[in-house]
Order: sequence, then structure tokens, then C-alpha cells
Amino acid sequence: MNTSFTKAVLLGGALAAAWMFSSPALVLGYSLIGGSLGIGTTGNGFQRDFRIRNNAADPAANNNTTPEADHPGALGAALAVWKAGQAWNSTTVDAARNFDFDWQGATASTANNENIVLWADSGCSAGVLAYTMTPISDGWMMVICESAWVWSDGPGDPGSGEIDIQGVVAHELGHALGLGHTSVGCSGGCATQPTMCPYLCGTGVLMRDIEGDDQAGLQAVYGTIPANKPVISSLSGSTATGGTLTIHGSNFAGTVNVKFTADAAQNTGTITGVVYNVTSVSGTQIDVVIPAAALDGEVHVWEPSLSRLSNGYPIDINAAPPAPSITSLAPGSAQAIGGEVITLTGASFTGAASVQVGTVTLLPPLGFTIVNDATITFKAPPATALGAASVTVTNATGTSNALPLNYVVTSPAEIIAPPQLANGAPATWSWGDDPGDAVLLLVNLDGATGVHSGMTILTALLALPFPDLDAAGLGGFTATPSGVPVGTTFYTQVLTHTGTLATLEASDIDLTNVVP
Repeated sequence: MNTSFTKAVLLGGALAAAWMFSSPALVLGYSLIGGSLGIGTTGNGFQRDFRIRNNAADPAANNNTTPEADHPGALGAALAVWKAGQAWNSTTVDAARNFDFDWQGATASTANNENIVLWADSGCSAGVLAYTMTPISDGWMMVICESAWVWSDGPGDPGSGEIDIQGVVAHELGHALGLGHTSVGCSGGCATQPTMCPYLCGTGVLMRDIEGDDQAGLQAVYGTIPANKPVISSLSGSTATGGTLTIHGSNFAGTVNVKFTADAAQNTGTITGVVYNVTSVSGTQIDVVIPAAALDGEVHVWEPSLSRLSNGYPIDINAAPPAPSITSLAPGSAQAIGGEVITLTGASFTGAASVQVGTVTLLPPLGFTIVNDATITFKAPPATALGAASVTVTNATGTSNALPLNYVVTSPAEIIAPPQLANGAPATWSWGDDPGDAVLLLVNLDGATGVHSGMTILTALLALPFPDLDAAGLGGFTATPSGVPVGTTFYTQVLTHTGTLATLEASDIDLTNVVP
């Protein structure tokens, strides 16, 4: 069946059937041509994809060269056609129905049954703007009549004598998804006419958005949005082929397929641009490696066994990743001596090159750990000053916002000794307490202790005085041992005070083993 869209009148025989419904608020006149676009991998395969052969000859059909972030890779007529499909999607406010087209970009193909929009004159009778080859059970082809009309790609209103591509294609895509022409609401003003009226109103601009009658017809074929429909809310991570993309959203099944724009032909079985059997995390996150076939366009979560397809989410393939962003830092404070594990939560952490804590730069893999695209952990480095230190994350694109990590006085006294040391390799001992405290380092080889003023204190083989603690309450030293027998164990402890024994504090006892 050829379902035609005319400028003035409906060509006879274009409708398969018509039904009239009434309610106190709305009279419905949509009609159905039979069939629907499936999303399975058997039978007729995946059919919700659509593409363009952009062979429009009119200059106005491709003079929009302004890229749009929500439609990566599409300009001119391709951009207008993609937007026309979105009028019917579940994320369109006026639609709210269980249907989503899958944009597959531009192609050189001219074949029928490939869900393709192209410009031609074959089959274009007088007065016909465009027609769609149906039935849709094995794919469709839309012909936009070339010679008789001057076509405009928008996004503004067409010029004098021009016809709007987006509005006309939105109408024809209604046929492609299973709707015929409507029989009501077509005699009023253009602003309220259903998109599926059988003739053009004005330049077609106001047919870009579907109306209540169109929505009802869409629902009659595909139903309302189910509570468990997968929804993509955002993307993070890599957008390069071979990189790991993180998809955030809701209602993801435990195992899903992920489908990218890839100029994939409408077919069965393995489809270009699909990554099969990807595991989701808690139904809200999917980590997927972007296939080599992926192109600028959009990505869908596809669950053919459940007959579910998510909204399409725009993705600019091979684009630089967004700069990181930090939403929280926990805990919010650390002792000046450092060592607390700090967790950053945010976005676009995959591929982070450094974490900056005040004036200290941490580098992977030892300085910090990328748990996933939304989480980084690191051990707080020793403070260079008490108070707030700005924490940022940097990747190849830029640096995140800063959140403060508040450094506080180390209390009680603490020592951090190296757990192991080797002859000829430098090793560092660090300690901390109140700024300006006097320090005595105790060392022995057997761990023997005594009790003084209720404190457990090493029975010292050595008692070494060190400079008072600095303004951050920190001190320490680095040594390079030589000739120390392997297997020797050093036990170390610091005593601190502010000038009187009454203020004496003793740290825990740390031990260090000498290894080969």
C-alpha cells in the first residue's frame, strides 16, 4: 500500500480503515493501516530504526549547518528527519506513549524495505508531497517528491514557497509506524490540526508536533509506557570506540543489549552497532564497550526478549570525555598526618589523570583508585597546613569543581612507620600531634614496654630527640639503611609534650621488618 500525503486533497484508497471515538472532551478520528514496528531478533527483526539518504537537491534543504548537542553528527535535512522521528517518541511531552524510533543516520542506500527517507520523483503524482511504501511488516521506504516542491530543513520557518521537511516527514513516519490519515480536526487552524491530517496546513511547520488524535492512534498500536520500560537518564565515561561507556537510568533488566547508531540495515539476527548480553548493575547502570561500528547519533537499551526499548540518548562518538564533576566528599575531614580513606562521588571519573589535594598531586594507580566512573577513593596525604584543602579531579578535558577536605590537628599523638624496609632503599617515618610539640622517638628491637602515667611506653634501646612539630603538627624523617640483618624488626613510638611531663602523650607502637 502507498500511503500518500498531499498538499490539498487525500488521494482515494490511501486508508485501510477508520474508526470514530467520542468523549466529552475529544473526538478521535485516527485510522490504522495494520501492522506495527517490532523490536525482536526473530521474524522480521529490528524495525524501529530509520535513516536518510540525503540526496535533496534544493539548497534550502541542507543550509542548516549549526550543530546541535542533542543531535550529534546530523545537519541539514538529516537533522530535520531525526527531529521528525522524535515527535513520536516516548520522551516527547505530547506523546507519552510506548514507542521510540531508533535513528541510524545517513546512508548511501536507496533500497526499499530498509526504513529509509529519500528524495525522488518516481511515483509522485500531481499534488503529492511525499508517500511511504507500506505495509510495514517487512520495512518501509519514504519518498519525498523532489521536483515539484522546494524543501526547507529549518530549524526556523521555511521561506516563501518552501515546504518544511520536519513536518512532512513527521506525518509520513506516522504511516511508517502504522497509522493512516485522521478524519477529524483537519478543518481548523494549523496550530491544532493533527499531524496525520491528509493534507498540508501552511508550510507544515506546525505538523512537527503531534496532537491528541495522533497520540491516541500511537497508543492504539503500541500502548502506554509500561512501568518497567528502560529509561536512559545520562551517560558518562568514555565516548570513544573501544572505550567503556557508562549508561545511567532505571528499569534496566539484569542482562540487556545496547544499540548504537551505526547505519545498521533493517534485518534479523546480529545487527551492526549492537553489543549483546551486557550486565546491568542494580537496574540503574550499564558499563559497555563502544563497538567499532558506532557512529554519532544515539544509544538505546534494548531488551528484545521482553519487547522493550528505551528512549534514545544522544552520544557524540569519539568526542572528548566531559570534564569530571564532584558531588560529594566523605569523610569531610582528615587528621593532619593523613591516611584516612576519602571517597569522592561524582561523574566522568574514568580516565582521570590526577587528584589534587591542596598543593599535593596524587597520580594513579598508587595515589588514587578509580572504582567506577562515579567513584574515586584515595588516602588523604599529610597536610601542608591545617584547615580546608581544595580537592579536584582532572582528566584530558579539564578539571572538576573543588570541594574542601578539612585538615584537623592529629590527636592523640600518632606515628606512621614503614611496614617494611630494605637495605639501600629510603624509608620514611612520620608523626603528628599538636603544632609546636616537642618530640622524642623511641626505638627498640624486642617490643618490650613499660607503663608510665598509665601509658604503655617502649623500653627504649634508643631515645632520639627530633625538632618540634611544625605548624600543621607534623614531623618525621627519612633514612636509608645499610647492612641491617634481614629479619630484624624495629619497634618505634613517639612521645610528645608541650614542655611539661603533665602534657606527655604516647603514640601507638609501630613495627618495621627488614626484608631482602
